[in-house]
Amino acid sequence: MLITARSSFSQDCNEATLIQKPGVWKEGIKESISGVSAADLTREKNVVNALHTMIKAKYTPTAVSADFHGGYNAADPTIPVNTYTYRIIPLNYICEAGDVKIAGETSTYFQIGVNFFDAEIYYEAQGDRESSEGFNVMEDMPIEKDGYYFFKEKDVTLGFGIPGKSSLWLITYNGKLPYSYVSKKEFLEKRKKNLASEMLATASGFYDVLKNLEIEKTYKETEYKNDPEKLKHYIKMDYQPGKERYEKLLADNEKNFQPAFAKIESSLKMPATELSQTAIVKIDPHDHLSYLFTDDDDPFGKILIKPSPSYFNKDLPRSSAQFFSVYIIGNPKEPIASKVMTDIVKAVDFAALKNMLGK
Repeated sequence: MLITARSSFSQDCNEATLIQKPGVWKEGIKESISGVSAADLTREKNVVNALHTMIKAKYTPTAVSADFHGGYNAADPTIPVNTYTYRIIPLNYICEAGDVKIAGETSTYFQIGVNFFDAEIYYEAQGDRESSEGFNVMEDMPIEKDGYYFFKEKDVTLGFGIPGKSSLWLITYNGKLPYSYVSKKEFLEKRKKNLASEMLATASGFYDVLKNLEIEKTYKETEYKNDPEKLKHYIKMDYQPGKERYEKLLADNEKNFQPAFAKIESSLKMPATELSQTAIVKIDPHDHLSYLFTDDDDPFGKILIKPSPSYFNKDLPRSSAQFFSVYIIGNPKEPIASKVMTDIVKAVDFAALKNMLGK
């Protein structure tokens, strides 16, 4: 939030007049760039400049120093496009001892992402996500309107616990998304495999003990081949109790997993029309091994997604814009931030962004 004054100019200052004071555009610090070919970087900078021109044509900073710059990510050969961003960090004017100063920090932020989205859309799920839901997730499902997609406005927490709002839009090829939704059937089949792997991993220690018991028994049979009483005593007092104990642990482990498997098998018998629906899931609060299907209104629901390579035109340069994400966050109850958020969003020309796709 607003903490340190970065610069100042002496004038009479009060809260009533501050919000009407003309602001300025200021080019931000240029970041180091690597991992992008010269040709692609030139095209990316041209796109960022076009985005700045679009916003500047309709947005005039008021009561802020609007710091703008581009962010260029290194090319990743495993995905079909380069990702980069155009950003505005509007630093509020503040009054201090009668002078107007420029704050050094702010919770207000605006970004247009080029081929960039905050959910993981380019890779399959990994790590804990891969072994649990089996797919990457989104919190909300966008709504298509007027040729683009928008997400529900979200309540967020800004610096120092201050409540704020964030908004997000996607501008894509007509009627398409740069990712795919996962069906209920896909989720159930993947969950069944993951559950089997989890059961096996849980039981692996028990299998190891049983294997070692058999190895030890072989050695004891050799050691006591001339002493059947000692072998009998070993079998009765050591081998057999250990074998029975760990076989029971294996059976109990399988028993613990059976209800979750049964729920999956039951769900796989749903009608095909229901199995083809988008999977929105949450952990069953009464069974940590199971998931429940829910809807987008559930705050605990996770919308499952996966990559959609067919969305992208691979004949285009990697630097070409194949979709845009527009994101803004701030405190709408703070007057300067509220005006910035409203005015910048009004300056976004969604039709112009749509026209830039695939160029």
